[in-house]
Amino acid sequence: MTERSPLSPESIVNEAIALIREKNVESLSMRALATRLQVTAPALYAHFANRDSLLRACAQVGYDELDNRFRKEEPESAIDMIWVSSRSYVRFALDEPSLFSLMFMYRPDAIEISVDADIAHGGASTVFDSMLQNLAQAMDDGQLERGDPLDKGLALWASVHGVATVAGLAPGLDVETLLNDVVGGLLAGWQAT
Repeated sequence: MTERSPLSPESIVNEAIALIREKNVESLSMRALATRLQVTAPALYAHFANRDSLLRACAQVGYDELDNRFRKEEPESAIDMIWVSSRSYVRFALDEPSLFSLMFMYRPDAIEISVDADIAHGGASTVFDSMLQNLAQAMDDGQLERGDPLDKGLALWASVHGVATVAGLAPGLDVETLLNDVVGGLLAGWQAT
């Protein structure tokens, strides 16, 4: 009999993400995860109050990975960074469809939505704020017309998320061309005159 590693929040999250990748978010239950980890479900509750707190921790791992992808390159301008983050976002959605689906069960803090459930997530806010900073910097640099970065950020996010969603539904799609058309069209329309 092999000795099991001690249970930790990190090991629980890693196994939960593995289950999500293999199946989907809906398949993750505390009981199923406990079985995989060869522990009882109450052992998991010593680390996570409930399934939602575990899902939030898994989503944070996804947001951290997405943010790391944004930061792997060192673009020369804010506009270049908008392109890098747009491509990274779509690539992440294609590479990690189940984790991506989980992440977008939560919203950035900057988006006010009146609902009973607490769906705001700090990881979503970090990624979204990064995009807003790039848009604001591009405006400050005179590359984009002045305006509310939040308005442009929502339009950009909706567009890139749309490309990611369509790409996930249409294998073989020329994703790069679609992304260039969508993001390029937005940026062209927002150019400072």
